[in-house]
Amino acid sequence: MIKNYFKIAVRNLVKNKLYTSVNIIGLTIGITSCILIGIYIIDELSFDRFHKNSDRIARVTMDYQSGNSPSEIASTGTKVGPQFKRTFPEVEAYVRTLKYSQVVGFGDKVFEEKNFLYADSAFFKMFSFHLLSGDATTALNSPDKIVLTQSAAKKYFGTEDPIGKTVKVGDSKEFIVSGVAADAQGNSQIKFDFVASFNTLNAAKTENWWEANYITYLLLNNKESLQPLQKRISSYMQQVSRKELQMEGSNYLTYHLEPLTKVHLYSKLDGFEPNNNIVYIWILAAVAFLIMLIACVNYTNLSTAQSATRSAEIGVRKVLGANKSQLFNQFISESFIFTVLAVVLGILLSLLLLPHFNQLSGKSLTIELLFKPQTMLSLLILTVVVSIFAGGYPAIVLSNVKIINILKSGFSFTSSGGGLRKSLIVLQFVISLFLITATIVILKQLSYIKHKDLGYNKEQVVVLPLDRKMRDQYDDLKKSNC
Repeated sequence: MIKNYFKIAVRNLVKNKLYTSVNIIGLTIGITSCILIGIYIIDELSFDRFHKNSDRIARVTMDYQSGNSPSEIASTGTKVGPQFKRTFPEVEAYVRTLKYSQVVGFGDKVFEEKNFLYADSAFFKMFSFHLLSGDATTALNSPDKIVLTQSAAKKYFGTEDPIGKTVKVGDSKEFIVSGVAADAQGNSQIKFDFVASFNTLNAAKTENWWEANYITYLLLNNKESLQPLQKRISSYMQQVSRKELQMEGSNYLTYHLEPLTKVHLYSKLDGFEPNNNIVYIWILAAVAFLIMLIACVNYTNLSTAQSATRSAEIGVRKVLGANKSQLFNQFISESFIFTVLAVVLGILLSLLLLPHFNQLSGKSLTIELLFKPQTMLSLLILTVVVSIFAGGYPAIVLSNVKIINILKSGFSFTSSGGGLRKSLIVLQFVISLFLITATIVILKQLSYIKHKDLGYNKEQVVVLPLDRKMRDQYDDLKKSNC
């Protein structure tokens, strides 16, 4: 029986080529939009979840007041990690990190590297950045060690094995390559090309609450200890503020813990990478839903409008004994075929548009993301939902037609539900106008930002990054005429 349903459905689709083409094109555009927006949302929601210990890692942020108004920043002093590990048994390990540009050289190859990271020795044990060579426990256990990513290793050493070789950083500091790590994933807050031992820095020789230049991460014994630990930290820092730091009045210093997996979408404080906002994710999900709703409404309207041309088919089948459920299954089968074809075409179109979508969104989404289990499961659910939602109403209308009405009118009839069809058309136009208007407003805002007069001439303006050496010569640079 099911085989016959699909056989008849295919014959009807081939027979009505224009109707088939319009419906498939409409559904394909809607599904393609949903796929692209969907993989963007999946990527955003997956930030930092690839770490094995992601549910036990917390970022420490600094909250203080030393004057008129309170301030909150994502960085901390050097004392936070070591002191919390000594004080609180819930803290299993800590990692302090610092990231800034460095000049790296090997032989005649010298480059300025912007993704140069300093980190404590527990870095590769806490985070699941895969080491292709080297030992995670010893890769950063001494001040002269450095780990390169696979891309950086190829850039400086080609096909040679970099382990044990020496690279020069800055003017004179030399590091021994102790490991090669896989390139950091795109859905990671921490991106790097080099990781050097934090003990190399002079700051590592002292512990300071106030030297807030470092982003600190804590590895907790279990994920349930975060909230109790937060309360203990707040109480502990009240004592530190009064007794050790001798802060008076309304001045204070305390720290907050942010779950690693919540930082990217829920934190108001940027870290190494700019954060997103969960509100924008909900907005994008709503846009995808509205686009898909337009496509489904379009399919429903076309299906019910075409119902008059199928009166003879329905009448003959009812005379031969077909019941409502059989007719309903027949029309749902057609809807399922439409949707499957649209999903397949949507996947192919998404693959073609993915590079352009990456350029638009600033992402580096790959084809593999489309074929992940959760993506394919989402597409399967989407296929079923769209088939039922778009084809359900036409199937109910056509299967409920009374044979006497068809025979009296000479194998022609007007299907019921005209008021609903008109309502769907109005809904379709309202959603379309809303999305078009919102797009125009956003484009106008972007154009305004791009062309706004900033009050100075942007031409022939040079931005000169300053490193430590150049800071010492800052006054001389200001006086120079070059």
